[in-house]
Amino acid sequence: MLGWLLRLLLLFLLVRALMLIVGGLIRGLIGAAQVPGEPRQGTGAGSVARSHGTLVQDPVCGTYILQERALAMKTAGGTAFFCSERCRSAYDAQAARSR
Repeated sequence: MLGWLLRLLLLFLLVRALMLIVGGLIRGLIGAAQVPGEPRQGTGAGSVARSHGTLVQDPVCGTYILQERALAMKTAGGTAFFCSERCRSAYDAQAARSR
């Protein structure tokens, strides 16, 4: 009796692992369907499209943050997004020194 239960449990775990692998492959293939070098709608350099919003990368510390929560600052090259006032001030100070 115990042998059958162990076999049934092993079969369940094997089927579950296969489902996860196949699901990951399908999600990977769907994500790879985008044309390389062509940005997704509404994104630019340093940003990642997500289903719940767009993530942007802070140029100072490298932290990713939702664009709608980030502090924005207009720059000569476009708009920079920051995770905190501290990072925005550091970026501004660095830009002032390089002028």
